[in-house]
Amino acid sequence: MKTNFSLLLTLFFTLELFAQSPVISNKNFSFGTYGRAGIGYGLGTEAAFPQSLNLNGMGSIGGRFEENDYLELATAMHFNPTNANKEITKINVQARFAFYTTQGQLIGNVSNKSIGGITTAMPELFAEAKNIMGSDWSVWIGARLFRGDDIHVIDHFYFDDHSGQGVGIQHKNTKFSVIFTGSIDTTSTLPPNFYLNIVNGTPTLGLRNKYISVLEHDIQVKKGYVKLMGEFQRLPSGVSKDEDTEYSYPADYGFVLGAKYNKSISTKLPGSFNAVSARLGTGIANGGDGGSSRTYMTYGAPNLETNSFKKAYSIALTETFLLNLTEKYSLNGYAIYTKSKGASDSDNKAPDYLGKQMLFNRKQDIAFGARGTYYVNNWLHLLHELDFAWRKDGTQDFAQMTKFTIAPTLVPTAKRDVWERPHFRFVYSVAHYNQFAADNLYSPYLAQSGTKNWGQYIGVKMEWWIW
Repeated sequence: MKTNFSLLLTLFFTLELFAQSPVISNKNFSFGTYGRAGIGYGLGTEAAFPQSLNLNGMGSIGGRFEENDYLELATAMHFNPTNANKEITKINVQARFAFYTTQGQLIGNVSNKSIGGITTAMPELFAEAKNIMGSDWSVWIGARLFRGDDIHVIDHFYFDDHSGQGVGIQHKNTKFSVIFTGSIDTTSTLPPNFYLNIVNGTPTLGLRNKYISVLEHDIQVKKGYVKLMGEFQRLPSGVSKDEDTEYSYPADYGFVLGAKYNKSISTKLPGSFNAVSARLGTGIANGGDGGSSRTYMTYGAPNLETNSFKKAYSIALTETFLLNLTEKYSLNGYAIYTKSKGASDSDNKAPDYLGKQMLFNRKQDIAFGARGTYYVNNWLHLLHELDFAWRKDGTQDFAQMTKFTIAPTLVPTAKRDVWERPHFRFVYSVAHYNQFAADNLYSPYLAQSGTKNWGQYIGVKMEWWIW
């Protein structure tokens, strides 16, 4: 009897649980992914994991064929509620996960328990409502990779990368967003001047949270568009104490103004374009280094008399194009110039807030190159790329690299298009360094090989995307 009663009680609670469970009615689900992986060898080194041939401080600017393994998984749910007047709102809820290694290891050989193993990130978790009830208004809230076009051949989001967590509204071609960029990430990607997050006078590793207001407006013109952009960035004040000293950091701010012009070009095959951009950042909004263009990653050293970045600035100019010239050949090119200076009067190095690091307070980047795609046939594409890059830190001489890559590529979808994926590539790259770069080991590759004027990389790589 007692056993039967227990069974009945268990059944009752089980049914009650099922009755309270949500019913999943949405069937509109999508899945997207980007990834790359492979193996490689840095000829002339004995290192286990080959490194990029590009110059220090430039990331993938100079060519991305040696990039490390990386994976993104994005899921999204879609709703289209309709009112009595048949007016529709398009609702998207999206989450994205990213996986990569921090020290160049092959992603398949490590786990999250390995030293320098797999890093897991969640760059997106947001909801967006577009054309609310048939109107011209849209809104989004959450964390997202909030950025426009990139220069794909160098993996560079060159103009309007506002990735972070925040809120945004849009009316027709005008967008306004507020982004929070605070982080507890203490990797080298963060500007050293803002490592101290101030909470009730207690310093913790992290960032003082920046507040970034962004206004963007697109103007449609013949065969293209003009994008105008403005940013206002504010950093709140903070106080920190260590065993011996009390530090006081005043509030700070910065501005960004920029314009971009994208124009389609008539060629034998469709899809050709040319895009130019110019951007000026001031104060704490002078960021954009290490291959990134994010203005909120403040560059250089502060003015220690004012503990501010009032005199800091950055100029960024870009050009990129795609020419689908014939059924046999496409050419994708770019040119970049950036000049940045921190708030210190020094043209070379200057100390950070705490006097614990000497930072370069001025830098210049110059790079240009092009990737050609020769369509041997529908499924075999011969990629070849020539890149030139210069980097000047402080008052040092320019470090210079010239790199050539040839990459026979299998494209199993058998389509003649530079954007077609997946790619299965055999990659061979050779780079030449000027004497300053060679003597000062101004490349991740040179840090492995020692002083050399020539560097070589060989590998087999694959890349895909499905969006």
